[in-house]
Amino acid sequence: MFIHCKILIGVLLMWAPAATAAEQPVSFTTDDGIRITAVLSLPTNSAGKSPAVIFIHQGGSDKSEWTKQPLFKAVVSEDLIALAYDVRGHGGSGGKADFSTLFDDPKQAPLDLRAAIAFLVTTGKVDESRIAIVGASIGSNLAVMAMGKPEFGVKTAVAMSGKTSAVYNLAGVKNGELSYASVYHIASVEEQNGLRAKWAEELFEQTASPRKIEIIEGSNGHGVSIFNDDPSLARRILSWLKETL
Repeated sequence: MFIHCKILIGVLLMWAPAATAAEQPVSFTTDDGIRITAVLSLPTNSAGKSPAVIFIHQGGSDKSEWTKQPLFKAVVSEDLIALAYDVRGHGGSGGKADFSTLFDDPKQAPLDLRAAIAFLVTTGKVDESRIAIVGASIGSNLAVMAMGKPEFGVKTAVAMSGKTSAVYNLAGVKNGELSYASVYHIASVEEQNGLRAKWAEELFEQTASPRKIEIIEGSNGHGVSIFNDDPSLARRILSWLKETL
């Protein structure tokens, strides 16, 4: 499979088998009173505070979209903490999923992410200066949005199948008014008739170094379904996280 790829930073890592981890259901509450359900996975051999990776699913799905992916366990095998949560109105979380506003309103889904970060910090197990986000679709847009908002305190991100306008809508700013770095943008070449690849290119061009982009040829997958066409992508994502986190 040919991959169109622009790389400004990267490293090759061996793909390690998942280590035994303490995985547990957790919940936390947003500033506007929505209960968010999540799964927290802790490495068993880590000492002190560890970096953490937050996984955010695409619209219409739930946290299991990520917890069943090999990448989720591989992150923990690298002694990173993993958290996957249900966006409001999805899975076990409260609230309603009004699709006409949820993906663009800065007063909805961004509050879920803010609560997830606050929860991780309160565990006392997370190095709050080393938090990453891996997101698909709306999760992708939230990841890039958070990179442009210093108050989220996110260090690096992976954005699969993002959308330029949604990133700026979620941030509550106009296109071009967001400054961010350290994002790995991913899209398949054929998804949404090429629009997702176009948006990935746009977002990449607005990203400061370190940055990376991959447009997966021969695929029309959206979000995590891209892994079906390129399973080795998970290894490259893990490499990015290890290098930038």
